[in-house]
This record gives sequence, structure tokens and C-alpha cells, in this order.
Amino acid sequence: MAIGPVAVLEPSTEEMRARTREICEGFDLRFPASGAPEDFTEVVRDAEYVVTRGLRFPPEVLDRAEKLRLIHQWGTGVDGIPLDKARERGITVARSPGVNAPSVAEATVMLMLAALRHLPQVHNALRDGQWEMPDLWKQSRDLGACTVGLVGMGAIGTEVAHRLAAFGCDVIYTRTSGPLPGSDPRHKELDAVLARADVLSLHLPLTDRTRAMIDASAIARMKDGAVLVNTSRGGLIDESALLDALDTGRISAAALDVFAEEPVDPDNPLLRHPSTLTLPHVAARTLDNFDRMVSHWAGNIRAFDAGQGIDTSCLVE
Repeated sequence: MAIGPVAVLEPSTEEMRARTREICEGFDLRFPASGAPEDFTEVVRDAEYVVTRGLRFPPEVLDRAEKLRLIHQWGTGVDGIPLDKARERGITVARSPGVNAPSVAEATVMLMLAALRHLPQVHNALRDGQWEMPDLWKQSRDLGACTVGLVGMGAIGTEVAHRLAAFGCDVIYTRTSGPLPGSDPRHKELDAVLARADVLSLHLPLTDRTRAMIDASAIARMKDGAVLVNTSRGGLIDESALLDALDTGRISAAALDVFAEEPVDPDNPLLRHPSTLTLPHVAARTLDNFDRMVSHWAGNIRAFDAGQGIDTSCLVE
């Protein structure tokens, strides 16, 4: 007997759907025709399970899902799920912590390197016929010579730190729950991380506490000319304050995979600022991570369906 129906609220191509079906053998998978709420409603109406990724799960759609037992986030961040309404209904909410960490960590280090070496600017200059770049030597930095500050040290932050060790970076970090177990000299208070980091990288969930935490006040406490990297959630940064800091050179470069509003407005000035490197929230989008992620949420749904329960580390309280 097939498991489901399972509604997969994912802006996917037919090729991605075919690969998902291949991994989820024995599942009754349903995909929406588009990202429109009415198409969501159609596929969740009879669904016992919903997997959501990249698209917000509107509360009014949840109201129509009368048979729903479990919502599973494709990834970690659950800010797009109406958690209060799910709790009221007794619907279990789960996620896949750490599954995308290797892919996001690699993308984070890639952005650090690209920003420190001014890769977009150099690439475009060469395309425009410019070979000599006499000021590049004093504008570029070796990643291994930098102090890298990680704000957040969960699964992704930990994977980033492992990779930075190979470069010889001085890695320091702060996290809301305090230092990692044991005596860890790398742990600092936030102000110390802001003041010392040549590269500041964000690895936190978006909550009321962390929203716009990198604002004008935080930027003023950062090391002059630091690089800011964000592969977590765009709402962690006050984008107006960031633009001001880029204009003045207080922040020398910003490498962003995420934005406060997504899809990002094409007129957002961060997209065209000469000191930014921007991506459309794709740090986790690799073939390897796709397979890992589908296998993970499918395993959780299979266990839940069999009455075995889900590992508590995956459950959202």
C-alpha cells in the first residue's frame, strides 16, 4: 500500500520530480501545477503528509488540509510554515537538520574566496578587455591570512569551520546558546567577533531575536573593511544599513545567497552594487544534496507512517 498522499510543495522541474519519485519508491507523491495558493490547496486537500521547500505554506492552505498529519521542511528553516496553526491542529512538524550542511558550507567558503579576491569584478573587467589591474594586489586578501568570525555554530557553521581549518584561518565564533561543550578558546562574545573578524559569516535561523541583528549598530562595531557573507536567512541583515556601509566602504564586500524578501525584487540595489556578489538562494542546490535531502525526509515520513516515530532532533517544538 502506497505511503501518502504526500504533497511536495516544491518549485520543481519534471526532471526533479522524476528523480524524487525514483528515490521515494512506494510513495503516492503529488506536486502542485504552480506556486499559486489555489494549486497548493488542490494537492494538499487529501494529503496526509506535506513536504515544503522554497515556497511559503500559507495558513489558509493549511486550513484546507483536513487529513494532514505531518509537515516536513525540505531543509532546516521553518520560518515559512505556520507553526502556531499546525500546533493547534496537532500536526507534527519536522525538518532535516544538518543534511544540507556540506553543500552550504562549500558555497559559503566559495563566497568568501570570491569576495576576498574580487572575483566578479575581475571577471567582468577581463571580459571588457582589461588585463592590467594595478590596484588588485592591495585590494585582495588570502583567506588563510584572515580571521573569520562565524555567527552561529550549528551544523552548517561547524562544517564551515572544518573547511576553513584547511586554509589555516583563525576561526572564532559566537552562538546564542554559548560555547560548544568543553573549553573552546574560539568562542567569543558577539561584540568581540564583530570587532576582530576580517570575514563575518552568518549561520543562524531567522527568529524574532535574530531578525535584523546585523543593523547599523552591529556594522559600526565590525572591523573596518570587513567582508560580510550570508548563506543563512536574508532577514538577519538590515539591508538599508548594509547598503550604507557598502557605499562608505565600512564593509568592503558583501556576498549574499539570501535576501530579506524572496524572490528578491529585481530592483533591489544590492543586486547591482559594485561591492556585492549575489546568488538566488542556491547554496544548498547541488545534485548530491538533492539526493541526501529527499532520502532524509522520505525516511522520516516512512518511519512516521509505520508508527515508529521520528528522531527528536528532527522535530520542531
